[in-house]
Amino acid sequence: MHLAQELVAYIDRLATLPDVYLKIRAALDDPDVSIPEVADVITTDPSLTAALLRLANSAFYGYARKVESINRAVSLIGLEQVHDLVLATSVTALFAGIRPQRMDMARFWRDSLRRGLLAREVARLVRGMSPERLFVAGLLADAGHLVMYVAVPDLMAMVLDTPLQDNDTLPDVERRIIGCDFAEVGAALAARWQLPVSFGVLIGAQLQPPSAGEYAASAALLNLVSAAAAKAGGGPEHEYPVHPESLSLAGIDAETIEAALEPVEAQLDMMMSVFGTGQ
Repeated sequence: MHLAQELVAYIDRLATLPDVYLKIRAALDDPDVSIPEVADVITTDPSLTAALLRLANSAFYGYARKVESINRAVSLIGLEQVHDLVLATSVTALFAGIRPQRMDMARFWRDSLRRGLLAREVARLVRGMSPERLFVAGLLADAGHLVMYVAVPDLMAMVLDTPLQDNDTLPDVERRIIGCDFAEVGAALAARWQLPVSFGVLIGAQLQPPSAGEYAASAALLNLVSAAAAKAGGGPEHEYPVHPESLSLAGIDAETIEAALEPVEAQLDMMMSVFGTGQ
């Protein structure tokens, strides 16, 4: 049996966040940092610069005029949101070369982006939620599975081949066979990378939103959109079980989530291209 931290320690030898992200996070920790200073750090990495400009000029934001500089992009998007988007682009680039056995990476990225976009779309309708932060939490919500497929492929194969018992869910089987579920591993990864606390809490509590404390409403939203996005992508319902308190905690209804799926699907191919995950 394995602890989530053990699995993350294994993949940590394969994947660490790039220096440019760490420099941007350090800069944003300074309350007096300026937009030009943050832009200067971003432009030291050409691939990150190109990715952020693609994002700023995409339908994700829909600005009327073309954004031609990182300085302008940071000014329009905002410092906290830039942090979250830099994290998103860094993680997608980081995992781009990983090809675990029995994991369809094209489906993984499509499902992850659908979930992130749906979380953002719904969060925009709920007062007090951060759409960009929910987008990134949705994008990273299944990162625990990626770690598990790389670190313990034989055990994950056993999970996939195990017939479900009454009322079983995929996380139940993972806990029985591996000793932890994908949400626990995802939270451990967020802690290992020293991401803002909210990411670890949201990812770790996505199956049990009431345990997220002050982040319970956002964790409930993540729980709901994960199930809806998986269903929209043709995935089995037992992968991302809906918690019975999620609708009331998030303050939304199932119809709102269903209605948000249409614009998300319309954006999905474009966002796969923007993040370089369409291959």
